[in-house]
Amino acid sequence: MAVPRNIAPRAKWNGRPKYTESVSNYPVPTCTSPMGAAPTVALNATAPNCFITVPNNPLSAEGLATPYLLQPPCSMAVNAQQAFAEATVYDPATGALSVYHPLVMNAGTTPAQPNVVPQLPANAVVGLWFGFNGVVLQLIDANGQNTNTSPMLKGSDCVNGLPGVNGDVFGQVSWCNAQPFFAAVNKGIAAGLTVIPPLGNDNLGNACPTSRSFEITDACPSDNVPTKYLLNPTTLQTAQDTAANRALMPAATELDNASDEALLSNIIDPLIGCTPFQAPSLDDPGVMSSALALSEIQAATLQAAPIGLVPVNDPDCLTTADGVVSADKTNAYRVGVNQGILSGSLTATVDPTGLTGALVPYCNNMVTVAPPFLAGFQNVFINKASPAANVGTNLFTFLCERYLMSLTQLTCPPAAFQPVVCQVDANTGAATSCVITLNNTLTVTGGTNATMNKFPPTTSVAPSSCILPSIAPTGSNMQMHKHRKHKA
Repeated sequence: MAVPRNIAPRAKWNGRPKYTESVSNYPVPTCTSPMGAAPTVALNATAPNCFITVPNNPLSAEGLATPYLLQPPCSMAVNAQQAFAEATVYDPATGALSVYHPLVMNAGTTPAQPNVVPQLPANAVVGLWFGFNGVVLQLIDANGQNTNTSPMLKGSDCVNGLPGVNGDVFGQVSWCNAQPFFAAVNKGIAAGLTVIPPLGNDNLGNACPTSRSFEITDACPSDNVPTKYLLNPTTLQTAQDTAANRALMPAATELDNASDEALLSNIIDPLIGCTPFQAPSLDDPGVMSSALALSEIQAATLQAAPIGLVPVNDPDCLTTADGVVSADKTNAYRVGVNQGILSGSLTATVDPTGLTGALVPYCNNMVTVAPPFLAGFQNVFINKASPAANVGTNLFTFLCERYLMSLTQLTCPPAAFQPVVCQVDANTGAATSCVITLNNTLTVTGGTNATMNKFPPTTSVAPSSCILPSIAPTGSNMQMHKHRKHKA
C-alpha cells in the first residue's frame, strides 16, 4: 500500500540524543596501549553514540599511520557504529594537495593489513575530518579526555562541537586543524600557487554541482567523508581501502560513510557527466581520491549564487543541551568546512551568498533549484539503485524523499507551491514513486514501474542529523562494491 506524501505530513526531527545521556549509558574505557587493551565494556549493537581514541601527534606521518580506536560498546562491524577518518595534506612550497585515509579499527584488535605510512612533504599542513554512521561520535585521547579537556586534542585544534562548552557536539562530524589547513590552502590559491580545477558542465549543459549547490544540499550540508575501509567479516579487523589490500582480502566487506560528499563525488557526478576534484592518495599509490576538504575548497572557489552554506537551522549546529539556534556553533561548524562566518540578518528573505545563514532563503533556494535538477536527470536516476532502500526504492525516489525530509528537518515554512510529491510505502516509509511538477504545468514522474517522461534541459524555475541518509553504509551486507577511485 502506498500513501501520498509531500512536505506536510512528515514528523519533525527531534534532534540528537544529548551527549550527557551517551556518557552515562556508555562509559568511556581508558586505553592503555596504542593497539588497545582488551575491551572492558561489553559490545552493544544498539548504542547510537560512540567514541574513538585519537593517537598522539595525529597531524604527523606517524600519527596518521597509527590506527584510531573505536571504543566499546561500538564495533566497526555494525553499520550504525562505523567511524571514518580522512586527512588532506597541503604542500606550502608547491601548492600541491594529497589525501590520506587513517584507519579506524576496533579497540583490542590490530589492522587486517599493515597501514601505509605516508610520505609527507616538508612543512606539510595537515587537516583531519571525521565521519560517522551513527548519531554522535566523540573524539577522545588515550586518557579518555575530550576535545575541550585534552591538552593533546586542543593542541591539534580538534573540534567536536561548540568549543569550550563541554558536552556540546555537532553529532556525526568533527575535525582537527581544519582552520589552519584551509587558511594555508586559501593563501596558496590567492597567490596562484594552488590551481583549482574547473567545475565543467553536466550532460544537460549546466554547471556541475558542488557540495554547496542547492541541486544537492540537504538539511545538514557539508558533512561526513567519502573515506572507505575494508572489513574482514570473520575477524572483524579493518584495513585501509587500497588496491593491494583488496587483492589480499578478496572476501572483505567495503565500509562506506553515509556522506553528502560521497553522494556527490561517487554517485551523482559520474551519472551526470561530471568529475569531482581529486588528489593523489598517499595510502593507495597511483589512485586519485575525493575528500571533504577538496570538495569544500572547490566549492568555495567556484560555486555561483545561490550558495548553500551551512544554515543556522542545520540540526548539527543547534545547541546540544536545548536544541536552539546558535550563531557561535554555526560559525564553529562553518570554519571547519572552509565557509565564511555569519554576516547579516537571520531574518533575511534573500541571501544569494549564504552568509546570513537565514532559514527562509535557504529553504526557498532548495525549492527553486533542486526539483528542476532532479527532474532533468530523472531518466538517469530512476535506473540506478537507491543508496538507502528505507528512504527510496531507486536513486530518483531517494533523492526526492531526501529533499522533502530536509525541508522538514530544517523546519522550513510551507512553500507556496511544492513541486515534489512522493508516494511512500505505508509499512517501510520508503518513497516508491515521486512526481515533480514545475511551474504548475510540466509533470515528471518516476518510481518503481513508473513512466519516464521526457524533460527539457533547464536550470531554474520561479520560486515557489542530522540523521538524514546520504549514501547508505554497506558494512552488514558482506558484498564488495565494484566501483573504484579513478586512477591517475
